[in-house]
Amino acid sequence: MYAREVAGRELTFLVSGKLWRNSLIMQDEETGTLWSHVTGEALEGELAGTTLEVVESVQTDWRSWRDRYPGTRLLVKDTTITGSRYADYLDDPERTGLFRARWLTGRLPGKTLVYGIHVGPHAAAVTDGFLSGGRAREIELGDRTVHVRRGEDGGVRAWLGTGDGQTEPIDVLEVFWFAWSGFYPHTEVYD
Repeated sequence: MYAREVAGRELTFLVSGKLWRNSLIMQDEETGTLWSHVTGEALEGELAGTTLEVVESVQTDWRSWRDRYPGTRLLVKDTTITGSRYADYLDDPERTGLFRARWLTGRLPGKTLVYGIHVGPHAAAVTDGFLSGGRAREIELGDRTVHVRRGEDGGVRAWLGTGDGQTEPIDVLEVFWFAWSGFYPHTEVYD
């Protein structure tokens, strides 16, 4: 998830209908700038070259959220949801974008949700299976050690070892494997 404020302006993001590397491109309503949802980078338009600030977020189900935060207020509309225009897409494991990617073969199924982490040119895709057991796990990105753990709220977080016994938080992006591998084809897989 990204912050909406850029250079003192609050932006409204829409789905542009465009793809880049098999991945959604957002467009802001105010300037028409096109943004990558994987990198947060403005690709084309008035704000090209700008990168959105990552905001920590958790993807969870309502029951888990309500159990953890029982005082949460919920906005309910008087509309019945009868389906999703994405249902066929989500149900078909073979539909992974417009362009087949050779690096998908033999690594992970295309629609596996992974937690993407990168440090400079080095990247990793961490799966739920790797994180089972609830304890922090270590992965290597280049010559750096990264600690990865699922929090009590269900979110996945990562910390980079700084070399002096300390750690600093780094961004984690929950994304389909096929999209992540389009940006980081030589990513390490921790499954």
